[in-house]
Amino acid sequence: MLLSRPEEIRLLLGKYAQKQIAVPCFCAENTFTMEGILFGAQNAVKRLMLDEIVVYIAATGNYHGRQQLKNYTSLDSTEEGFYAFRSDLERLARSDGAFAKVKVIPSLDHGQPGLDQWLFEKGKGFWGCVMYDCSAMPLDKNRQMTTEFVRQYRDQFVIEGCVDEITESGDGGMKLTNPDDAKRFLDETGVDLAVVNLGTEHRATAAQLRYRSDIAKDIYRLTGQKLVLHGTSSLSKGDLQLLRHDGIAKVNIWTVLETATSQLMAQSTICNIGNILPKATIEKLMAEGWLGQAAVNHTQNHSPSLSYLVELYRRNEVKVPSVARLVEDFIEAFQLTIENMAVC
Repeated sequence: MLLSRPEEIRLLLGKYAQKQIAVPCFCAENTFTMEGILFGAQNAVKRLMLDEIVVYIAATGNYHGRQQLKNYTSLDSTEEGFYAFRSDLERLARSDGAFAKVKVIPSLDHGQPGLDQWLFEKGKGFWGCVMYDCSAMPLDKNRQMTTEFVRQYRDQFVIEGCVDEITESGDGGMKLTNPDDAKRFLDETGVDLAVVNLGTEHRATAAQLRYRSDIAKDIYRLTGQKLVLHGTSSLSKGDLQLLRHDGIAKVNIWTVLETATSQLMAQSTICNIGNILPKATIEKLMAEGWLGQAAVNHTQNHSPSLSYLVELYRRNEVKVPSVARLVEDFIEAFQLTIENMAVC
């Protein structure tokens, strides 16, 4: 079921804040990832014996860091990607569908001033939440532009602002959010939620990154549970369990869904190489140094099989299940128990 009415979402966020619930936001730039997210959430409903669960499913538009809607189809078009994303989510999350117990807040992530104006307008009635990202601008200009966006669109979307820019992995120059800046930003702009920089990075792999729970708590004391965390790939499982106690209301997750799935796909291909490539091709790759003798040995009782060559195998055996397992793990890490999810 889709949640797109801002007044309904605001009421839900208020109840969740009372219970210190951090709601996961899973991004998707293809149908398989979206299906995996919904399967994982549905599985969590069964495992935790819940009546229903709420997640955000999001995508970026023309954000310089990652253009997920543009990547959603092979047409290299943000507009086509939006239509496909919307169609997929409306179909998969319909109230009489396979995932009826999963409530989904459709979200536009990192909405860009000017560049994403079409998405703001076309997404009315669909996007439940829009992140309006002016974080690359000086803070005063950021507050001014975000305030105007709230004035214009508050009745259309739940609005998320961004106090400080969240850097890409390896960019350097990280600026942690000052608690007083976060409070002023929320007070002056009127946003429902605010992204703050707590030491994480987008698409991070650096082991030295450290989530600053202390800063989160300082901001939380000033603002209440209105904070959004990006750069979840920077966090350990232990960090994830801290978030809902640190004032984090929403947690964005994407990188790990794609990297883990791609790595598992590579592993599956290697293990099933004899079912995918003919023996002559494997021997050629071995002669060129790409494969070892074990790969040739594996072909002795195998030959290419359609069962391993079609999208059905890649989708149902690898991609969707791997995303679903990760989503279940995140939901468990956020400790979305029967007791605290009872506000749904």
